[in-house]
Order: sequence, then C-alpha cells, then structure tokens
Amino acid sequence: MPQRRTLVGRIAALDADRTIVVRFTDTDGLVNREPMTFVLSALPDEPPRVALRLRGISTAVTPRARVPLVGTISDDHGLAGATVQLTMADAVETSLPVTRVRAGDAVVELPAEAAEVVPLEPLGLTVGRAITLSVTAKDTCTLDGEPNAGTSDIWSLDVVTPESLVAMLEAREIILRRRYESCVADLTQARDGFATPRRDEAAATGGDEADGPAPASGLGEATSRAAGETAELAEAFRSIRLEFDNNQLITPELEARLITQIADPLASLSTADLPALAAACRAGTSRPELVRRADLVLARMREVLDKMMELESFNEVVELLRGMIRTQEQIRSDTLDQQKRRAREALERP
Repeated sequence: MPQRRTLVGRIAALDADRTIVVRFTDTDGLVNREPMTFVLSALPDEPPRVALRLRGISTAVTPRARVPLVGTISDDHGLAGATVQLTMADAVETSLPVTRVRAGDAVVELPAEAAEVVPLEPLGLTVGRAITLSVTAKDTCTLDGEPNAGTSDIWSLDVVTPESLVAMLEAREIILRRRYESCVADLTQARDGFATPRRDEAAATGGDEADGPAPASGLGEATSRAAGETAELAEAFRSIRLEFDNNQLITPELEARLITQIADPLASLSTADLPALAAACRAGTSRPELVRRADLVLARMREVLDKMMELESFNEVVELLRGMIRTQEQIRSDTLDQQKRRAREALERP
C-alpha cells in the first residue's frame, strides 16, 4: 500500500481572495497536464455581537437601583472580554467588567435567572440627572493590531426619587386596569349577544326568539382575544413588580397585591379558564352550558378587577397622605423662614 503524504503550504497573510494552483511532478519528471486549482476566500473577522436588553427597568431608576442585563454576547472566534460603560450627566465615565464573560468564550448566554446585574448605588448618582449605559465586547483577533469591538444599544435612564418612580409605576397600573376593564366588557358583550339570539336567526329556524340557535363562534373569538389580553396583562404586572424589586422598593404588601392578587389570577385565567371556554365553543356545547361557563369565567375576571380597583383606591389614599406630608413640610419651611425673618428684624432694630 503506497504511503500517504501530506502537502503543507503557508500564506503569510490572507487579506484577500487567493487562487491556489498545485502541480505535481513524478519521479520520471512527468507533470500533470491539468493543475489542481482552488480558491481561498478571505473573510474579515466579525466584531462581537452584543444582543442585550434591560430586564425590569424602563426609563427611570432610583439611585439605589440594580440594572439586570439579559441576552447573548457572541463572537465568530472567541471573546476577550466585555465591559459595561456608564456615563453620568457630568461626563464622568465608569467601566465595570461583565463577570459572566471569560476569555475564549464564543457565546455567553445571560438568561433572566442569571442576568448580569449592574449596581448603581456605588456610583453616588444625583437625582435629576441622567445616566447612559451600554456594553462593549472585544474579541481576540489582532490582525489589524487592535481587537474588534461590538457595542450594545445605548440606554438613557433618568435618575429619580423613589416617590417619583412609585408614582410612575402606579400610573402604569391604572392604564393596565383600564385595558382589563375593556377586556371584561368585550367578553361580557359577546356573552350577552350569544345568550340572546337575534330575531332573524330565530325566524330562519322556525323557533321562538328564546330558543333559536345562535353560532358560538362570536363568543369563542371574544374568549380567545380575552385569553391573549389577560396573558399580556399578567406579564405586565409581573414587570411592574420586577421594576419595584430592581429599584429596591418591593415590600411584602406590594408582592402580595401585584402577584398573588392580580398577576397569578390573570395567568390562570389566560391558561386555564378562558382556553377551556373557547374549546367548549368550538366543540358545539349547548347554549345553556356555554352561558353558564361564560358566567363563571366572567365572575372570576371581575374578582380580579375588584382587586385592581382596591389597589387604585389604596394608591389614592397613599397619594393623599403624600400630599399631606408635602403640605406639612411646606408649612414647617414657611414657619422657619418667618422665625428667621423676625429674629433678623429684631436684631436690626435700634
């Protein structure tokens, strides 16, 4: 059996496409008529891809906030490292390493349960200022003398007081409650329309108006819409809870109201009660049974709506107390100013 041989060639720098031609000469001096030809294509090294997003942070943070980053950081060959770039309004910059990125990693996953958390409290942020945040990753390629770098989106965050952030999140809760009210009203209308058949349908079947059949498709479609809407609302309330937590404002009472009383029941409605009602509509279930099931589902939905209304009433009381505190502080400040003025006038008298 002939011995196999390996031909090795080296190209100093493959910075453009190269055509390689190979000719063989045997021991008798004969050369192959058609040389072997192939092309080596030069592909530039790609910069790292930084596909990250903020989790549980919107547009404002408190000075004590924690900013979670989730997503992926990847490179076609290998990462050298990554840093978080923080720039305050006075142009002061701070860099923090992304601890999950190790030299040589090709892909780094940052899932929700293991996010890269950036603490803001050590920065001593000032309320009323803005801060920008981004992530830069570098690879191990040095063909051009410097490694390639990739940058994430740049996020701008307003630094606000805890009271301001709470007010913003409470306003968001009210908007979600109004969306949910519309969802309940839509399903209620569909239920009422299904329970009371139209006159033309009753006449066409020869029955009276009370017993004439009506298609369940309208109720089924409204139920499916409600399932999708309640699922989105459940996730939105969980996001509000997470934002409270990331800004170190979460309390057991908030946890109970947002999750136990609202988000969890909404999730149960979207995954169990409403899909079951939609399936019954498709299965040709009798009208009385469908109406009964729809009434049960609507009763559960209204229970959650009542909790949202209680929450809004609670927030109104809290806002009233905040107003009273602000008024007392203003009165105290005005009183101190008057005392200082009177003391100064007394000293100035001859």
